[in-house]
Amino acid sequence: MTGTGPLQALEHYSSTRKEFLLSEFAARFHPGIELPALLPTLLPVLSRFRLGWEKEGTRDFRIFTIPEPVLLSPAEEPTRRIEARLMSGIFDEDLQRLIEQYVGQVTGKDWDDPVVLQRIREAIMQQKGQYWKEGKARKIGYRKGYAVLAYLAYHTPVYVTQSSYLLLMLSRDRLLPSRARILDAGTGPGVVPLAATMFARMLPGFSAEIFSLERSDPFIEAYRFLVPRYAAGMDSLTIHPPLQGDLRAADSLPLPSSLDLIVLQNVLNELPGSTGEKAAIVTSLSRLLAPGGSLLITEPADRENSTGLRITVAAALGADLRIHSPCSFIRGRRCHPDICWSFVTQPTLRPTRLMQRLSGEHEAYRFQNTDIKYSYAVLVRDSRKRYPYTVPKHAPFLPLSSLSKHTGKRVNVIGAVMSGDIGSAGTHVFLFCDGTQTRPVYAILPRYHRTPGNQYLLAAPYSSIVELRQVLVRYNQKYQAFNLLVSRASQVWPVEPDRSNPIQ
Repeated sequence: MTGTGPLQALEHYSSTRKEFLLSEFAARFHPGIELPALLPTLLPVLSRFRLGWEKEGTRDFRIFTIPEPVLLSPAEEPTRRIEARLMSGIFDEDLQRLIEQYVGQVTGKDWDDPVVLQRIREAIMQQKGQYWKEGKARKIGYRKGYAVLAYLAYHTPVYVTQSSYLLLMLSRDRLLPSRARILDAGTGPGVVPLAATMFARMLPGFSAEIFSLERSDPFIEAYRFLVPRYAAGMDSLTIHPPLQGDLRAADSLPLPSSLDLIVLQNVLNELPGSTGEKAAIVTSLSRLLAPGGSLLITEPADRENSTGLRITVAAALGADLRIHSPCSFIRGRRCHPDICWSFVTQPTLRPTRLMQRLSGEHEAYRFQNTDIKYSYAVLVRDSRKRYPYTVPKHAPFLPLSSLSKHTGKRVNVIGAVMSGDIGSAGTHVFLFCDGTQTRPVYAILPRYHRTPGNQYLLAAPYSSIVELRQVLVRYNQKYQAFNLLVSRASQVWPVEPDRSNPIQ
């Protein structure tokens, strides 16, 4: 099933009919192969021609053409309303109530029963302790009832809100069709389906067919309770029952084909295995993307997981898989992912009722998970980029790889703002990147140096490309990083992504 044989056969066969049975195709081109074994091998080819499949009876599969997508183009006012609602930090009341009801169903007691709360606390502490272990000792699992309840209480509100922000980002980047086929690989209790439902509630005109993959029985049980109830009455959504299986065996699973979006949210860091093995999972799943589809990977914002994401993505890239965002590679070369600790920070989530009851008066730091910080990468199988800009060959900007030769001098540089403000109250600090540096580089703007000519640095969107003119190069020995000091003499300007020349 390799080479051009299946591709050519399927292209010819599907071009003459709108739909057909896999048994008919197999009898002509692959006699003797069992259909359940044949289907997974054909999924990349089906995806290339935007063909879908569904079971036909008990032993066959119907193959059909999926209409070309229409990109979602929401007006600015609706997207601002969605953003404002997310930024309010209020977690959806209906979903809070459903989580409370599920806790009650699993335990047979009220969701806020003292015994129930104490057992959830113990499970949260156990998970947190396991999460921060390293190496072979790090084994994260959610196989017991209270482990899943702890996940619902502590992680789910943040992850669902985070996913909603990311869906909004994809719609603004024109990567999300108005009718999207989405696979949440490692869905847990249905994080992305819940977020997609929330998104569809807020944005009329968006609809989706949602698939999911999960290996844990308790998570699937939670999914079956939460997702159908939350999506009840949503005619714009078709949500399929979760497929149970191991993500590491994706090549042999009957996954959906011709996907517009595949999501791996907080999944890869929990899988054992090498970088190469995780990159192979990404590559394998990417072959299920329809033309124009995208693959979204998110991980926690701590240094280990954030840089781990960049390293895995770098290993997965190739001629058929490229980065759309947040990286731009404006100088035409790959960066050093092991130094790229880059993440997004969103407004803090307000504690849910369950978090408040768990924390009581004195333990908010233990049981209230409200920080929304994450690292992400969007991958595509074509040349699309959020900022399709390349630094012209003779542009008057110093590559960041040359900063060591210019310490103590004022220089002009161009690069992407790869963090929010990570400085203190008196000094604004931003991670800065052009893809060439071998040490971290930070743009630093002290408050007393702010001027109309340099304050754009404070408003620059994450991953956007800016010019820094007349900034002073310094080296921080303690952190082994370069600082670009933005002073009153400095200028900071946005670079328009559709221009081939730097702004003068």
